[in-house]
Amino acid sequence: MDKNLRSAAVVIVPFDKFGITYAESLINHNSKSTVFQHTAKVLVIVPKEVMIRDRFQGLKKLMTLGFLNVISVHETAAHDIRFETYLNLNLEPSQELNDFDTNLIIPDKLIQMTAVRYQIVVYHQIPRLVFINGLPKTPLMHFITAVLKIQNAAVDYIILKDYKLIYDYWKERKMDLTLNTVIKTNSPLPKLLTYEVNHYCALVPLPPKISVVQLIFIDPFDGLTWMFFVLTLACSVAVWLIFRGHGAVDSPWLLGYGMFVMFIGQGVDFSHKNRLVLTILLQLIIVMVWILSNAYEGVITSFMIKPIHENRLETFDDLFASDFEIITDQVFGRAIKTSMAYSMLKHRLNLSGNQIRNELNDELQRQHYAFIMNCDLTDILINVVFGTGKRVSDSYYLLPQKFFMHYEQLEASYLNPFIERLQYYMDLSFQAGLMHIWRIFTPETRVFEGTHPSTQKLIYLKLKDLAIVFYILIVGCVISTVLFFIEIFFHDILVEIKLGYIARNLKSRVHHMAYKKTKQQKHPKYQKGALYYIIHRRKRVKRLKLKKLKIRRIYVQPRFPMD
Repeated sequence: MDKNLRSAAVVIVPFDKFGITYAESLINHNSKSTVFQHTAKVLVIVPKEVMIRDRFQGLKKLMTLGFLNVISVHETAAHDIRFETYLNLNLEPSQELNDFDTNLIIPDKLIQMTAVRYQIVVYHQIPRLVFINGLPKTPLMHFITAVLKIQNAAVDYIILKDYKLIYDYWKERKMDLTLNTVIKTNSPLPKLLTYEVNHYCALVPLPPKISVVQLIFIDPFDGLTWMFFVLTLACSVAVWLIFRGHGAVDSPWLLGYGMFVMFIGQGVDFSHKNRLVLTILLQLIIVMVWILSNAYEGVITSFMIKPIHENRLETFDDLFASDFEIITDQVFGRAIKTSMAYSMLKHRLNLSGNQIRNELNDELQRQHYAFIMNCDLTDILINVVFGTGKRVSDSYYLLPQKFFMHYEQLEASYLNPFIERLQYYMDLSFQAGLMHIWRIFTPETRVFEGTHPSTQKLIYLKLKDLAIVFYILIVGCVISTVLFFIEIFFHDILVEIKLGYIARNLKSRVHHMAYKKTKQQKHPKYQKGALYYIIHRRKRVKRLKLKKLKIRRIYVQPRFPMD
């Protein structure tokens, strides 16, 4: 049984409702045994009556026996099939990585390779690599270390800062394997399939924010609102021009002032000789203010639940149909340029070199380019905070869709006689679940450190973005308060100013009447009588005397010589 378990690819263990107790006793009895250690994948099928706590304990006990890859399958209450693994339950193997005996997976020992040294070239900025004490640490490195340990071989790492030097090492036969993804898709070099699935993701510049002009004057109003607003404004101006009198409403700017103070909720003190005209004018102003108030209340509410930015791109088709220039790596660029389906992108593609981080830093201000890279690299770059304090996530966002799924492949040298053997060991390690275990023990630290968390949440309008609305209200309240204090403390001065204004109007009216009169009406007493007559016709100044107005005598000289 032990031999069969070790050579099996998948072990299926079905449990019924009554077999759980027996299985637990069997596991407890063999808890100190290591016969199952590092075996192949184990598929445990349990009935839905088993509680989650029991399944959790069962997985932990299987881990103590050394099972590397355990999958629990059970039926939920909704008759769905649920798979639970170590990752779903946040479990980690209880043993250290160094204790894993890979002899069960890789039994061959090539003693004749004792003096062999593998030359492995590593490009420093590859995102899947973590450098600890100057050495790369990845699941692939654990695999290669285990294989070379069994074969009694050694390894030398050559860390490069320029990916172009890899070709020189190939030509000069100074390398056996590279840990970097293939750069040329049509390369005839042998490749090592790693079973690491990767995609291409895109960093797209954030769309521009909605401007203040759009927020205040354009977006809040639909066609019907604009129509009513223009009609009421036209009616107000027409009433103002037709029925204006000689009182305090004679200045046209008071119409705009009336709308403003009504909008901020203050009272308007208009005076007019015809109360009906004043009522019509105030009603029109109130209608306009009501339209404006409802429009702004609606826009404030709507912008609180809608993104402040314009619509974002959702798919790669949207990105390809946009006007963005694209910066990508060698693999994706060559694949697109040789594809007939995306031939229209050839003139918009820019192949990146080894300084893609610097290129992204330069584009944070201009935001003319979108970046298409491996998803593990975009996940890192979106979190980067540059030395200048600029954050990538403040200028770019991750496109939700992934594109161009592929397996990571490592290029090897022509003269490497063990590439087929390495591929065979890689297949065995993947089937037994060793790659999963090595991935767990790989540190999460990346080459590019970032402090700003990546987020796909939409940015909504906040109260501080609507500060202009509250500033308008504050300014209106300040103006009303100032006017209130002026009316209290400077009432007499205001009365004198108003009376002087009335006197100047009366004087200009007298001059106008004198010009129209005939030459028989040139006596000064007639002018004085006309002045008294005009004053007493005014309701608001009928009690005023000429002495108060400082107009005791007014003599109007004719503007033209009289016969």
